Amino acid sequence: MTTTLVLEPTNDSDLHLLLSLAQRLGVKATASPAAKLSLEERERKFFALFGAWESDETGDEINEMLQKSRQSNRPDIEL
Repeated sequence: MTTTLVLEPTNDSDLHLLLSLAQRLGVKATASPAAKLSLEERERKFFALFGAWESDETGDEINEMLQKSRQSNRPDIEL
């Protein structure tokens, strides 16, 4: 069984401390590329995952369209 623990140190000094402690404890530890990125770079990469589009509809119109297009597989229940 493999368990993964993700630690996000805020600086290189803390990263090296954690890796050193893991080695002393006999724990397999690796630093992912994300651990080497600055906070600003990680935030930039995170926000790059989001998308946007232009539309002639207002937010309220889009919300109404989404609400009306919802479907339910539940049967009607009479009480």
